[in-house]
Amino acid sequence: MKFNASQLAAFFKKRDLSFKVVLFFGPDQGLVHERTVALIKLIVSDINDPFLISELTSKQIALDPGRLIDETMAQSLVGGERIVWIRLGSENISKQIENYLETITEGSLIVIEAGDINIHSPLRKIIEKDKRAIAAPCYLDNKKSIAMLVNQILTNNNNKISDDAKIHLIESLGSDHLVSKTEIEKLAIYSGKNESISLKDVKAIIGDSGVMSLEEICYCTGEGNIIGLERNLSRLHTDGLNSITVVRSVIRHFLKLHLVASHKNNERTIDHAIKLLKPPIIFLFLNRFKKQAARWSTKNLERALILLQEAEIECKSSGYPVNAICDRALIRIAKRAKNQ
Repeated sequence: MKFNASQLAAFFKKRDLSFKVVLFFGPDQGLVHERTVALIKLIVSDINDPFLISELTSKQIALDPGRLIDETMAQSLVGGERIVWIRLGSENISKQIENYLETITEGSLIVIEAGDINIHSPLRKIIEKDKRAIAAPCYLDNKKSIAMLVNQILTNNNNKISDDAKIHLIESLGSDHLVSKTEIEKLAIYSGKNESISLKDVKAIIGDSGVMSLEEICYCTGEGNIIGLERNLSRLHTDGLNSITVVRSVIRHFLKLHLVASHKNNERTIDHAIKLLKPPIIFLFLNRFKKQAARWSTKNLERALILLQEAEIECKSSGYPVNAICDRALIRIAKRAKNQ
């Protein structure tokens, strides 16, 4: 079954035990990961407990099809419900999931953390049609949803925020839900409970925040600014941001550049093409985006996107250090940008 946001919220408040598979997917990897972890924490006391959680990749399942059933039927040595947490890569595991739904009635809950899989995906089709499975899409934040997130977090902390501070905060945050949430929470902690937040406070925290570092990574990659890229990558790695989130943010940036470049080739102006983008470019980065859109050709952008997609797949399935995979791919693209 396909769940919208309100259905999912109700499921989190009162979990229906008849559901045996939950798939979180979509373009917002931060929100996908947040919801995956939130569901698992509802069920187990310790997300790192190997007796309660079995972590698998789609590559492991594809290489050993029987392993999924084995893991779902295993009993916890310490009691309590077990979870099989699957990180989906490029492999097709639809048959294994279909077999589980058709044959198993008392197995572990399967939670699948996936990327932006399309509507024609066999796995997505199976889960959306089955009454014992949930497919929950996670879409990128827009200004409205960011404003709601700001209100929610600051209200919970008993903070008030001035109008100009709120506008600047919303404009400064990107479209990745988890990154935005982290930065708003950081602002709330900085301000303290029951305190008012001014524009000065927002600039002090968000002006050098992880959100802006993530945007800087995208722009430094497209500009060929290797020193700036390495500095911001180091900052986000230190903050513990998932490297897959970083790679996917850069993919979205280069997809936007590709869209504008393709319009440019059709003799449309860059300004007109940029206005078609959704979500729109953050005002602070608009001039830099225009320069990159004029600089990159569609052919070179396509090559960069192939490298980024390969890096994302490798992060999910290779078992190698994801930070190293991410950094290597972005630096390679930045070098190409520098030499254009």
